[in-house]
Amino acid sequence: MSDTMRAALDDGTGRYVVQDVPIPEMYPGAAMIRIRQTGICGSDLHMTTSRTEAQTLASGHETTGEILELPDGEHNLSIGDRVAIEMIGAGRACLTCHFCRYGQYKHCVNLAPDTGGGFAQYMTRKPAGLFKLPDSFTWLDGAIVEPMAVSVHGLRYGRMQPGDIVGVVGSATIGLSSIAVAKAFGARTVIASARHRQQAEAAKRMGADIVVGTEDGAFEAACMDASGGIGADFVVESVGGHQSESFAQAISATRNQGTMLYLGGMKIPLEIDLFEPLLREIRVQSVICYGVIDGRHDYEVAIDLLESGEIPYSEIVTHQFGLEDIQDGFDAAWDKTSGSIKVHVNI
Repeated sequence: MSDTMRAALDDGTGRYVVQDVPIPEMYPGAAMIRIRQTGICGSDLHMTTSRTEAQTLASGHETTGEILELPDGEHNLSIGDRVAIEMIGAGRACLTCHFCRYGQYKHCVNLAPDTGGGFAQYMTRKPAGLFKLPDSFTWLDGAIVEPMAVSVHGLRYGRMQPGDIVGVVGSATIGLSSIAVAKAFGARTVIASARHRQQAEAAKRMGADIVVGTEDGAFEAACMDASGGIGADFVVESVGGHQSESFAQAISATRNQGTMLYLGGMKIPLEIDLFEPLLREIRVQSVICYGVIDGRHDYEVAIDLLESGEIPYSEIVTHQFGLEDIQDGFDAAWDKTSGSIKVHVNI
């Protein structure tokens, strides 16, 4: 193996330059993975608008690949295994701290160094973050495990219940997986909002019973209509970014004593009146990403849902580009008039 690899790095202006960089260091306990496919996340897009310096490590966390090297120890993995990579928590976790003992690897207090992400040819991560793919999975399937696991974690952590009326603000990647997971977990009715035509069509394919646009009040009204005027039991805010309207919208659509799951990730401070949700006893549940709940890791549940064949989540991948053309991929991901929903990079 060469000492260098191809990787795409933001030059500090939001443009990705593909270049030769050193292969990640094999720290103690690490596996080496040959990356095969990586999705461009909304957070990857938002980060290009806030960076002021060139990247030194590749980003990209919706990723899958093939194991090339493994450390000694018990891990039920083999060289050549195809894996979905949980690279943020379990793939770097110490496995011994307070949070790791409970399977909450994202909150590990002694994470291994970040050696770079999936917009590159190789990655090092610990075996605990490597989840074997079923034989039926393509690389594309492997790269959508992560965004499916985000919603699996959110709805499990937020304790969505079978029979709930569920609202989902936004029908991009995470909104679409939230719709699919809600239906798989037994939601009675799912109401979703969508800004773009391709997102609205995908929301229906994921199982949304009612899909509305983003006009003021449309989502809230639909949740009220579907619930006999009291609001949805469980509402997912999946938009985030550099706006805050969706946060207030999600609270407004939630019934008294219901749950608003804050999943989207606001990148700006927001001003919000918390007295009204206080009076209504709304549970505002913050959640970020995956861990072990009720004895199973969210990646395992996500893989099972995708393997079932009942969720056409792979259809959200509308565009694929090679690593050398990654900037074209980012351009397509930004420009929804291209028809894009999820853009993947083949490594």
